[in-house]
Amino acid sequence: MIIAVVVLSVALVGTLILSGMQHSVKEYGSAAVSFSIGSVHATITMYRNGVKVFEQYHAGAPTKLGLNTTFAKLLGVSASYNMTVYNLNVTYISIGNKGTIDADSTVLPAEWNRTLATPHDATYNSCNWTAVFYPNTGPYTADCIGLNLESGIGINDLMFYDTFAEVTGIDTTFTITVEFKVSAS
Repeated sequence: MIIAVVVLSVALVGTLILSGMQHSVKEYGSAAVSFSIGSVHATITMYRNGVKVFEQYHAGAPTKLGLNTTFAKLLGVSASYNMTVYNLNVTYISIGNKGTIDADSTVLPAEWNRTLATPHDATYNSCNWTAVFYPNTGPYTADCIGLNLESGIGINDLMFYDTFAEVTGIDTTFTITVEFKVSAS
């Protein structure tokens, strides 16, 4: 769930800040709503046999699906944005490896795990989602994480993503914690 604050001026110009790109939609003559992105941040922490071996925190990014879902939910029209999943909640975090990932991506490259995320610390303008991974085999390599709408590896519903320095040799001795924070302002 993305929490957004909409402010309307006398001229009915609203601004919704969500995270890096900008889009506009015109409705009813002079009423314009301008969307831009506030922030998406992600932290990934890996432990091996209970000892922290890796941690990174920095800005992530939305995909076009993430931006379009926001429009569809705000306007209540999924057909305008070619959306069939706009009514789902963002509830799964995935982990993958190597490949190109950008705003056009709908799934992480070489995604090898997707697990249920727990939303927490929701305020009027932000929410965190956290998931803990316990690899059941291996070895795996990882360098990207994502926040998704549905369970199931490879389902094309990536909303937000982040990349990090590649970690190799991930196996059953690892515990991986991923946290995404999506903010609006």
